[in-house]
Amino acid sequence: MQPFAEALRELGLDREIAILPVTSGYPSPKQVNLVLRRVGGLTFLFEASAAKPDIVAEMEAELDRHGVSRLDALLVTHCHGDHAGSAGVLAARSRPAGERAPIYTTSVGYRFLTHPEAAFLQETYEIFLARSQFGFLDYSTLRADDLHEHPIRKLFARYFARTPKRDLRFVDQGQIPDGIVAVPTPGHSNDCVLYHDPALGIAVPGDTILCTGAPGKPETHGFVVPIFTVAGQTYSMAFEGYLLTIRRLRRYFRAHNVRAILPPHGKFAITEPMAWVRFAEGYFGNLFRAFREDFLGDAQKAWKTSPFRACDLSPYLPSAGSHPISTPSHVFGMLCSLADEGWLELSEHPKTRQISFRLLELPPSDHMARRLDEDPGPIPVYRTGRPLS
Repeated sequence: MQPFAEALRELGLDREIAILPVTSGYPSPKQVNLVLRRVGGLTFLFEASAAKPDIVAEMEAELDRHGVSRLDALLVTHCHGDHAGSAGVLAARSRPAGERAPIYTTSVGYRFLTHPEAAFLQETYEIFLARSQFGFLDYSTLRADDLHEHPIRKLFARYFARTPKRDLRFVDQGQIPDGIVAVPTPGHSNDCVLYHDPALGIAVPGDTILCTGAPGKPETHGFVVPIFTVAGQTYSMAFEGYLLTIRRLRRYFRAHNVRAILPPHGKFAITEPMAWVRFAEGYFGNLFRAFREDFLGDAQKAWKTSPFRACDLSPYLPSAGSHPISTPSHVFGMLCSLADEGWLELSEHPKTRQISFRLLELPPSDHMARRLDEDPGPIPVYRTGRPLS
């Protein structure tokens, strides 16, 4: 990892690429890094933070500081508020009323832009449902007002500027600027993509690849696996998706010139992409080992014969202390995946919506290693005109 300015300068990209750190609007992470790309007379912006007036003013000031009056394209990695909320506002900058630069996203999550209030009401429901299924809440105690009037929904639903679909371009349908490719990277959400600029050798990964740490303190530098934001028993899809993403990007980084990854949160560029791959492989390997060896092997508990929930594993996982929601989401996804495969039995209480698991057969110790070593198959790469494998 290197600080953004240092990495871009060493790569000779400091004239073409600029990092614009702005407020995210979320409690954590507090900032999001917009990526400004100026090549061949065209100005692209990757990501757009929340559409709160103060955050929009902050982004406008950053664009002014870099001499940008209008954009030729705005690309978002996924439709969460700190990545896409203000896309319609920034795309309209210095253009006639009703006109916008094309906004590139996928056809999966765009309704957060076209119908933000309704989409975020569903998102609130799924947040509560997920917390219940982790074992954190009793769903039967919730009322409709808990969803509709919840401050998270009322606050964050306003973080999206309503944008008509006619201004959107779907990269998974081959609508993408010349010179940019997109690789689908599901896991954090279903609509995540990584954008790659082959000519410059830079990649914008969305929340798929995150790093933390303070400049000048190498001991604090590290990677983080993002929370999975898919609700219900389909959490196995998020888990399976992220494992597929690791395998895809391992192959992609080996085959393509990715000189720097520019994460949306944190202060560093990643100049060794395979370092992230090794971290991600190790993280899920350790998660599985902690479940199989530490949790199921605890002689003081009867986890091998008694039902358990995802939250019961938290005391066995150091990362659960610093990431009390993210780590349970990864654990829950792993357990749902193991249940899909027949190693566990899964049951959901009809009122509390809490999901419990019971061990049917102990998975082999190399189970996760084998999963991570599976062939990802042809990698979908979206570029102008068509998706290519």
